Amino acid sequence: MTELLLNARSIVLIRRRVGRYDELSDAAVNVVCNGLTGVAVDPGAVSAPLRHEATALAHRIVDDDHPEDSPLWPVPGWDLPVTSWLHPDDGPRPRSLVA
Repeated sequence: MTELLLNARSIVLIRRRVGRYDELSDAAVNVVCNGLTGVAVDPGAVSAPLRHEATALAHRIVDDDHPEDSPLWPVPGWDLPVTSWLHPDDGPRPRSLVA
C-alpha cells in the first residue's frame, strides 16, 4: 500500500505540472500530497476509515478515475492551509479533507 500511496502522490504532482488539476489551488494540491505521504509513512497514525479512503483515492488517481469523487479530494478553488490528514484537529476541518 505504501508504494501505491506514494505513486499516487507523484502522479498528482506530475499531472499538476502538465496542466491537470488546475481547478485546485497549490495549497489544495499540497494537502492531497501531504495526506497521501502521511498515510504511506505512518498508517497507524490515522483511523482505519481514513486509511481505506486514502487507499481508494490513490487507486482513483492512478486509474485516472474521477479522484474528485473522493471526500478527501479538496473542493476546487479553496485556498487551504498546507496541512496533513494526520493532524485534522490542528487546523480547519473542511468536510472534504477528513473522512
